[in-house]
Amino acid sequence: MSYFPKHTILAFFALVLLLHGIALPNETSINPDSVKRLVANATKEQKVDVLISSAEEIMLKYPSESIELAQNALFLATESNDSTSVAKSQLLLAKAYSIIGNYALAVDYLEQSQTIFSSLTDTLNLVETHQVYGQIYTRIGEFKKALDNTEIAFTLAGKLKLRDKIAELTRETGNIYFYFNEKTIALDFYQKSLKLSEEFNNNDGIAKAYNNMGRIYSETGNYNLALECLKKSLSYKSQENDRVSYGNTLLNIGTVYLAQQKFEDALAFFGQSFESFSSVSNAEGMANSLYYSGQTYLLKNQFNQALASQDEAWRIASETESKRLQVRISLALSEIHAKVGDFKRAYSYFKIHSNLRDSVFSDENTKLVLELETRYQLHAKQRQIELLSKEQALKQSEQRKARIWIALLAIVTLFLISLSYFIYLRFKDKNKHNKQLIEEIHQRKEVEQKLNDYKEHLENLVDERTWELKIAKDRAEEADRLKTAFLTNMSHEIRTPMNAIVGFSYLLTDPDSSEESKAEYYNIIKSNGEVLMNLINDILDISMIESGQLKTRNKAANIGNIARELLTHYNQTKDELGKKKITITLDIEDADNNLTVKTDPVRLRQVLSNLLSNSLKFTNEGRICFGYRLSDSKEIIFFVRDTGCGIDPKHHKAIFERFNKFGNASDAKLYTGSGLGLAISHELVNLLGGKIWLDSFPGKGSTFYFTIPYIPEKVKKVPDDHLDQNTFYERITNKTILVAEDVLSNFQLIQAFLSSAKVNILWAQNGVEAIDIFTKNRNIDIILMDVQMPIMDGLKALKRIRELDKKVPIIVNSAFYMPDEMEKSFTAGCSDYMTKPIKKEDLISKLSGFLS
Repeated sequence: MSYFPKHTILAFFALVLLLHGIALPNETSINPDSVKRLVANATKEQKVDVLISSAEEIMLKYPSESIELAQNALFLATESNDSTSVAKSQLLLAKAYSIIGNYALAVDYLEQSQTIFSSLTDTLNLVETHQVYGQIYTRIGEFKKALDNTEIAFTLAGKLKLRDKIAELTRETGNIYFYFNEKTIALDFYQKSLKLSEEFNNNDGIAKAYNNMGRIYSETGNYNLALECLKKSLSYKSQENDRVSYGNTLLNIGTVYLAQQKFEDALAFFGQSFESFSSVSNAEGMANSLYYSGQTYLLKNQFNQALASQDEAWRIASETESKRLQVRISLALSEIHAKVGDFKRAYSYFKIHSNLRDSVFSDENTKLVLELETRYQLHAKQRQIELLSKEQALKQSEQRKARIWIALLAIVTLFLISLSYFIYLRFKDKNKHNKQLIEEIHQRKEVEQKLNDYKEHLENLVDERTWELKIAKDRAEEADRLKTAFLTNMSHEIRTPMNAIVGFSYLLTDPDSSEESKAEYYNIIKSNGEVLMNLINDILDISMIESGQLKTRNKAANIGNIARELLTHYNQTKDELGKKKITITLDIEDADNNLTVKTDPVRLRQVLSNLLSNSLKFTNEGRICFGYRLSDSKEIIFFVRDTGCGIDPKHHKAIFERFNKFGNASDAKLYTGSGLGLAISHELVNLLGGKIWLDSFPGKGSTFYFTIPYIPEKVKKVPDDHLDQNTFYERITNKTILVAEDVLSNFQLIQAFLSSAKVNILWAQNGVEAIDIFTKNRNIDIILMDVQMPIMDGLKALKRIRELDKKVPIIVNSAFYMPDEMEKSFTAGCSDYMTKPIKKEDLISKLSGFLS
């Protein structure tokens, strides 16, 4: 019975090769073009060998091209019944498919090549075969198979004294321990691998060992040492020669920066690693890069970007057999969905995670952890005895003869006393067996205790997760309640103005309606149209906020002028609403009347307008006062104060949340609105660099405050280019305008706006027609181009027209609301940009800038 574990044998062979200093020669790389020339110039007898050697040379850089070469070699070798070349081609295919993440196909080719190499007793290639088996099974989480194959490869490499392989297999054994969270043991193997690689100057082995050591130091919190090792690893590597290994090191550096919360540095390295893995279609590497990018975005509270990264990581990981990778990504997806309030999907991914985790960390694998620990301890004790220096080994060789004579004398002596010693040996044997039984019982008790501890840990984890899911369920129910209330409210808020618009539109066509009544109907339709448009803008704004696309455009803004314009507007509005008992005043100190700062005037006006609209809505009589103060050299404080119904203090925190509407419980009146205005204002103030709060109490009125940074700016005077309509109509007489618009009513609206002008208007219903009409009518003076059209969209048509004519003015007329749509239009070559719905004044203003 042998008490020497497999790892002891592995260590023995590592020591033997360490003393002999064997190293393989470095290879030079070639590219696909040079390979084609080599194959073309090779004779029929040489072609298979050229294909095999070339496929191996370019594999790390061009795995897809390597697969093609190996398949050609396999075909030719099969035709010529060359078993060795067939097996080598299959081994190369297994390696290449392993790089791109197709592990199932890689294992199929390995099984075929192993059968042939075994029949040929090709030990050298069997080492390679079992090593690749070990790498694949490590990646897909079958660690028992990974360990067995790695040890077989280790034993065979030791017999052949393959020093390079010993170093590689030592490092890969460390990987198996690493994935079982035995970091101290794994570090020991990585340090042995580094020592072996340094002794025969194997740069690739040195780089990989430093990479693995850096990963260990990163996970144990020693970030400075981790970065030192990883940067050393990077200095030994070439991205052109081994993109997978280079990508792994970039990924590990990114994880160190992530742990240090240097998020931008981390994202940069994850992006570089993704590009490196993508260049060789390495699925596991791409999924890992996306997973860590998603974790970074999650810590930055950029949930949409986090979800997009993890979704793509899950899609790629699902195409591989790496359950270990799928366990992490499914848990990350569950957490993100819980963060954004989608608890149904969060629970679904948590179930997937639990099932995958149970399969990867099953009872069998738990036993394997204990087996690994036992093997390592025995290996460590044996290593203390066997790892002697070279000088000690020489001395032992010189003393061997003397020991033989001593042994012979001892045997003779033992023979003479054997009769008397026989009974003693039997008693000693019995005591030894009893001691072994006691040790086995003790070991079993330790294993049982560890299993009980693990079971207790799992129970605590289940209790914790159950509590988290209960909280998530409560949040989901609250979110569902708010969503239902929002949808109900939106139905009411949209149908109310639409009812007036549709109803009074019919009355405008009624012959019995007087001209005075029609004028009143028109005002009602216009007013309700503006209400509906404001509601749609609120919904679009909150959507842009959700997606992180809402941006500010800072420029010089005279906030005194903005306030005075709002004063005039809301004094008119209160009269239109029949609230003549309300007095609206502006409170600005004389010194700040013409205060000009650098900010976004549109968003500043939107915040003030939202607050004034709320005050007007919830105030029936009394006073509304608004204004601003320059509090110090760094900040401007704005305020809107009213004598309305007020807000209960318990609602002050939630008032800025989306879809929340709070009224006075004693007020039976139903107030209109989407419940989005204050939420949008809160986000806009944050974007402008300020903060917003309120002071309110039921029956006492409300005061809303917000701040923006004080950045003084000088206003540049812009000449007034405004034209009255008659002058404009005279200027564009006999001009030709091409309108590219697929909706008839939109074209008719533009016709109606320009009906008083003597212009020639051409109509194209899609991009193809627009190009055709422009080609046949080169006297066209200006083009109005819609974006979304059938057959060919507006931007493609715009680019084609720009190829024909660089100077003709083209104004894009789009219903798209997102800010990047404008950037796309200008990139395509437009002269100006308008957003639907179009106003007559805006159309005339745009056209007057180009037609003279």
